[in-house]
Amino acid sequence: DTAISNLNSALQLAGLTDMQQAEIKILLADIYVLKGDIWEASLLYMQVNNFWKEEPIGHEAKFKNAKIFYYDGEFDYAQSQLSVLKESTSKLIANDAMNLSILITDNFGLDSNYEAMNWFAKADLSIEQHKFEQAFEYYDSIIRLFPDHSLGDEILFRKAKAKQLQGNWTDAIAFLEKIIEFYPTDILADDALFQMGDIYETRLNDTEKA
Repeated sequence: DTAISNLNSALQLAGLTDMQQAEIKILLADIYVLKGDIWEASLLYMQVNNFWKEEPIGHEAKFKNAKIFYYDGEFDYAQSQLSVLKESTSKLIANDAMNLSILITDNFGLDSNYEAMNWFAKADLSIEQHKFEQAFEYYDSIIRLFPDHSLGDEILFRKAKAKQLQGNWTDAIAFLEKIIEFYPTDILADDALFQMGDIYETRLNDTEKA
């Protein structure tokens, strides 16, 4: 709340450039997401995107707004926004948009798996908000009710990410190892290996293992 108050005050400062205003609005929107006011965040992201449509900061805002609709289960609309961003001049934004688009395409579309995908998106929002226990409850519900769902490797990958955000490197490695064990030919296997190597090198100081 203090951060939101400070940033709203910053927006009133005289002499701000348009770019500085956009940067403040994105940070403010990020905090609204953290707080749970996702539609307040969406309005700010849209303002930045509308003003800077052809600039990297506008593409960043558009991507973050697409994620708002993804979190809310509006997968078709999120997908339409991501399709535009795949052509972004910013490689980072284009890659992020591509990854989220592939996730939606691969796991959403059939009536039978809307619920699982919806829970997965809510879990992603929970991780964004550092509500890790809530996220794990969503993930475990998917595994329990849809044991053969294609989200299995994504769930393990997200759990590993959550453990890394908490600094629990051993548990993170355990989840990544399960990806290698159970999904060795899937798209996340190489990412899991790379992350394990990175953790061993930069966090556990085991360069040989890395």
